[in-house]
Amino acid sequence: MSACRHLQPLLETFVDGELAAEKVVEVEQHLVDCTLCTSRVRLNEAVRLSTRQAVRSAAVPSAAFEQRLRAAFAAEREREIQAEEFLREPRGALPWRTIVPVAAAAAVTMAWAASTNESRGAHPNQDYAAANAMPLSPTANVDQLIEEFVNYHANSPAPEVTEPTLIQKLEPEVGMPVRLPSLSQYGARWEGASVVPVRNQRDQRAASLRYRVDGHRVTLYVYNSARYPLRATLEPRVVHNLPIYVGTRRGYSIAAQESRGVGYAIATDLDDRESAEIVASIH
Repeated sequence: MSACRHLQPLLETFVDGELAAEKVVEVEQHLVDCTLCTSRVRLNEAVRLSTRQAVRSAAVPSAAFEQRLRAAFAAEREREIQAEEFLREPRGALPWRTIVPVAAAAAVTMAWAASTNESRGAHPNQDYAAANAMPLSPTANVDQLIEEFVNYHANSPAPEVTEPTLIQKLEPEVGMPVRLPSLSQYGARWEGASVVPVRNQRDQRAASLRYRVDGHRVTLYVYNSARYPLRATLEPRVVHNLPIYVGTRRGYSIAAQESRGVGYAIATDLDDRESAEIVASIH
């Protein structure tokens, strides 16, 4: 019994596998002759096994969690593939902006604006579009596109379309389905829509839908997310089981989501939580 009293404090550590080697030998020798301590060891082992099984069964992830995880993995894999394709594209020895003078850049911008306006006909916002269409090089990254969205939001002129039934007429220019989310659950009031040139190529534009929420302007962009994966530079977040990508630029919050190649991005002075909530409601 004296041996039992001496070794009993060691039994729990022995079962946990954390006992020092010299003590393990001593306990094992005692267990050979002591049925009482052997029973205690077996009971402790059974309790630990039952606890482990109970914890594992309770820790099974939910279907919603698995869906979010799969979506996050798929988005990351798509981003990696696009990054690999980007790196395989041929490039010049020096960045475009380091070898073209400012005067030449201005001339390229004016020539592009003129050709764009000629192909589209008279445009109510042609002066603004020419001034704000950045002459991006082929290696321009997504951050530059986000800057364009922020610039247009901060300095947007009067909308081209103010009649909701005319929204679909923007689709041929944008190349994407364009519809008008009500966003009424946030007290949003729609003010109008325009087409925004997003790069120095005629076939690459975005639709700009302007709202006002409690005195805050909110600009929703509809664009080709396959060409412009905003997720590449924005922070991923899950809102209502949807992968949302958020960030800030020059005091404005940016929130975006992508669905079947169509991108939806919001620029506003609301905080990123509110922006993410709004863009997550667009299906």
